[in-house]
Amino acid sequence: KNAKLVPVFFPNDPFAPQLQSFVNALGASDFYKANTEEYGILPSTGVAGIQLAETPGTTLDDAAIQTWLAGKINSRAAGFASPDANTLFILYYPAATTISIGQGQGTSCVNFGGYHSNLTLANGKDVAYAVVPRCGTFGNLHGLDVITGTSSHEILEAVTDPFPQTNPAYQTIDDAHIFWQFLIGGGENGDMCAQFPGSFYKPATFDYTVQRSWSNKLAKAGHDPCAPQLPGEVYFNSAPVLPDTLTLGVGNQTLTTKGVKIALGESKVVEVDLFSDAKTSGPWTVAALDSSAIQGGQPSLKFAFDKTSGVNGVKLQMTITVLKRGQQGAEGFWLISKLGTQKNVWLGLVGN
Repeated sequence: KNAKLVPVFFPNDPFAPQLQSFVNALGASDFYKANTEEYGILPSTGVAGIQLAETPGTTLDDAAIQTWLAGKINSRAAGFASPDANTLFILYYPAATTISIGQGQGTSCVNFGGYHSNLTLANGKDVAYAVVPRCGTFGNLHGLDVITGTSSHEILEAVTDPFPQTNPAYQTIDDAHIFWQFLIGGGENGDMCAQFPGSFYKPATFDYTVQRSWSNKLAKAGHDPCAPQLPGEVYFNSAPVLPDTLTLGVGNQTLTTKGVKIALGESKVVEVDLFSDAKTSGPWTVAALDSSAIQGGQPSLKFAFDKTSGVNGVKLQMTITVLKRGQQGAEGFWLISKLGTQKNVWLGLVGN
């Protein structure tokens, strides 16, 4: 709730001064407030960074990082002694270090740009930490922008879900919309916006690139759910009406979620509701893609529209045909709304 952000730097980090300034300024920024206030989080404080003399290994996994960090804390190494429930260590690894999380989640800068977690000390105390690998690029971002963008994502997730392994907080989505988590790769507030256009930006009042994160409050009011609202933009989108309850087997769990039931080889018409939070400059176009096609595979679904554009209040009719059975009997799809250079996304699910 009152986070103390502790950056940890390895030798010869060329971005250490800028990252220290970023951490110091983040917690009092309007950006931080817009992303945390509704979750009960107060401004954070940047702590003087820990400058290490040691060089990390070229390959590390999360278990090794936890062992190393616990060792620093237990030995009361300079800067690591006595962390409390508000302490967040941010570990800035060099480009020469490749990090793996385990459990099939891949390697840094290939499968993920960063992560956060917690470790439990022998005395039972939980300690929050974030790992930020040194990735050269991420989408259209380069250099320092990649690092601060990743840092903002992990910090916002860590303060709203500091102990995900032992005491989860804002970690996942309600069952009715759990398919969003599967389609975008995570259910924390940063994950919920990371894949959407316009999420990474540099605020007018904060001189660093950051990532916007999910706001239940904005979503409920029909605004852009990724906070903060971008100045000068009218938010518009297109949402499918999902009338059915689907049952999904996820690991050892059975979940019920919203969707539309369509058998293999059959078709069904789904209503698509267009909405905006103010008058747009004109109609926006609507297109649909299934998740298999987005990932480079053969499409499982085919889409046809009675019309492919409209404005606030218009209802489109979208015909979905199931070409092949989706994984676990379900297939996600993305509705993409575009007007000029602005693009927004909404998600849906078909169960076979």
